[in-house]
Amino acid sequence: MTAYEPTSARNRRGRPQMPETTQELADELARRAAEIHARSDGELSIVEAVALAAFRMGVEAPQITTEHGDGS
Repeated sequence: MTAYEPTSARNRRGRPQMPETTQELADELARRAAEIHARSDGELSIVEAVALAAFRMGVEAPQITTEHGDGS
């Protein structure tokens, strides 16, 4: 498992801070996705792990645009 450690005051590249409940949800999603990714032994990409973690949590996975422009 990865050593994911959420920080309460994280703010990357000038993005506004999220409300506390939103940040907690994002941290939990990231933690679960990292765990799923680590357990998959390379079978799942991190994008797939995030989508699976979001599905299991009952939330919508973030939409990710790749160089292909279609989320793949």
